Amino acid sequence: MVPRSTERLTAVPEPVPLVRIKDLAWLAYLYPARWLSRKLPLRVSYALWDALAWLGARCLQGPRGKLVARLRLAFPADRDQAALERIATGHLERSILRFHDDLLLPRLQRAGALRDVQLVHREHLAGALAAGKGAMLASGHFLASRVARCYLEAIGHPSLSVRNLRPRDAAAGRLGRRFVQQRYVRFLSESIGDEVAVQDPDCSLKMIERLRSGGLIDIHIDAAFSREILRREFLGANYPFGVGCLHLAWLVGAPVVPLMCHGSSRRLKIEFGEPIHPEGCPDRGAFAASALDRILRFLEAELGAAPEEWDLWIRW
Repeated sequence: MVPRSTERLTAVPEPVPLVRIKDLAWLAYLYPARWLSRKLPLRVSYALWDALAWLGARCLQGPRGKLVARLRLAFPADRDQAALERIATGHLERSILRFHDDLLLPRLQRAGALRDVQLVHREHLAGALAAGKGAMLASGHFLASRVARCYLEAIGHPSLSVRNLRPRDAAAGRLGRRFVQQRYVRFLSESIGDEVAVQDPDCSLKMIERLRSGGLIDIHIDAAFSREILRREFLGANYPFGVGCLHLAWLVGAPVVPLMCHGSSRRLKIEFGEPIHPEGCPDRGAFAASALDRILRFLEAELGAAPEEWDLWIRW
């Protein structure tokens, strides 16, 4: 009788192919599509991408099914199947159009073409900055985030963006991981401009310096790139939130301003929530927990009215 081996069997990972469909799509986006965005009249460019978004939203059946299932968790009682399908269609269309806005941002910035913009409760931002300790804009991964940041900079509110410059992409092939993805990250950096990477060992120091100079930092509270993580029920799921940035706000004494944005480069709405001040909180952990809860209440209320605007419903 042959004795069974007590060694644990480990699964051998499947080899990553050289090229996947996503790599080819990114190459087309970064080169011919980017070149065309500089040459075509704006109305023609918008019309072409509107058609692409309409077609893509109806062809992406796999993501659509995942999205409807995820939306059902977030809205179990107050949305019927038809409503969930409409939200899914709107989200997929907006996701595609967001890539068009990214291509156009440098051109729109030069021309000052972001004109149809509604600012709601701008006084909350002004009040937060009045103390002279800077402020932290806490939003989520919204499809209009980069357009909103561009507009705020144009009206005198530039901010330091905190970004992950080494994102993982399981859908990319070896070509995508070694070349295309890094080129896409650099492309976004060119549009965003003032940024700090979470991988930078001086990231926290640079954030503190910006706040102490009275400046703005914009963060995505739904990004879990932090050593300090808190989990909360959010839109029907138990979700990890990185709160290290909130610890920094407490240390500096900088208020945190919840931010919601939706729309596109053609019509944009930016809404500020009431500032959350660190004064009165006994320690940074208590402030992070209470501030996170207030931010999430604000974002859930806003996303209840515009659920198609959140980029993280599903992981493509």
